[in-house]
Amino acid sequence: MPEQVAQLFAEYADAYARGERPRAEEYLARAGAQADELAGLLERFVQGTPARTPDAATLALTEAWLTGEPPLVVLRASRGVLVDEVVDALVERLGLDPAKRVKVKRYYERLEQGLLEPRRVSRRVWAVVSALVGREARQQADRQPPRAALSATPYGAETPIPLAAPERARREEEDEIDFLFHGGDD
Repeated sequence: MPEQVAQLFAEYADAYARGERPRAEEYLARAGAQADELAGLLERFVQGTPARTPDAATLALTEAWLTGEPPLVVLRASRGVLVDEVVDALVERLGLDPAKRVKVKRYYERLEQGLLEPRRVSRRVWAVVSALVGREARQQADRQPPRAALSATPYGAETPIPLAAPERARREEEDEIDFLFHGGDD
């Protein structure tokens, strides 16, 4: 067995043993011309390794993918938390103007639906959301299922018809709320 294949296999198996979820595609890409040999080893390893009991985040993600719902929505709902509870907590804990609650709600709903880039949302927002719906909230927001709804192909049509792009926030009078939801990780 070539040394590179043995090393990559050992890295994969070690990562799995540590409780990580290594991605075979990444290891196969690193193997280059020896990918087929590594693939055989990984296949035998996966077949011979007992399946892990999934954690709550994995179950929520699986449910989200099966139902077509965004993972953060499923996670929040699985915890019995309402959108309005999250919005109220954001306004209160971040010291935001209660008169701008509607704006906070619009941003939060866009975040849940996968219409905002999670990495650009403030850590302060994620801290509040995580406290209510679970520490894996940020991770779930990063794991959006493929968005088949970005275009639609009517029955009998040859090509998809693009659906309207999400409404962009008006930027004339940016405030702290705009920064919290798309100003970058602070």
